[in-house]
Amino acid sequence: MDHAMIVGAALALCGLAAGYVMVPLALAFTEPRPALPHHRRLGLPLAAAIIGGGVALWGMWQDHSLLTVLFTALLGWQLLLIGFVDAENHWLPDMLTFPLGVTGIAASVLLPYPFGHGWMAAIVSGVVAFCLLWLLSFVYRKLRGQSGLGGGDPILFGMGAAWVGLADLMPVLLLSSVFAALAALALKLRGQQLGRHSQLPFGTYMAAAFAVMWLIG
Repeated sequence: MDHAMIVGAALALCGLAAGYVMVPLALAFTEPRPALPHHRRLGLPLAAAIIGGGVALWGMWQDHSLLTVLFTALLGWQLLLIGFVDAENHWLPDMLTFPLGVTGIAASVLLPYPFGHGWMAAIVSGVVAFCLLWLLSFVYRKLRGQSGLGGGDPILFGMGAAWVGLADLMPVLLLSSVFAALAALALKLRGQQLGRHSQLPFGTYMAAAFAVMWLIG
């Protein structure tokens, strides 16, 4: 228990530090670059700290190895930054999504099963996921005459798939759609009008879905 508390406190502090680093990173991918309100500047560090501490508790509860806990915290921090940038800008920069794939391949090699499934499986999962979502986006655009997804969504889907594997691709898509539907409902309840040209940050919901599927294993 003492060891778990030390790990939790350390990860929470690391998350707090990582969150403060995320603020200028998030602004760097925003054009034009506005000054974030103070409460939103605090939001990223606090969220990152909560992720760090929460992952430590999850690892203790599930009796996972320290390496699994560390990789899970890293995944959470990466997804937090990606989700925040997409929510703010409706944009998924390659400089944020591609490193997610790199760390996913590393996790697939270094972590024990079921989290680690080998580098080849991670790469195949990523390629299949990218092609699947790109094809869905292409068909939608041909049928409806407009884009249903951003250009970065298939890339994020592919990079995240390196973490979770082929078996979780459909659950991630389903859960992402549920999160998007709930967000749209919340916006409508607040009086915001949504039409066929309204944009929702699907990458943000996909990031949350990847986190959920990873945690439930």
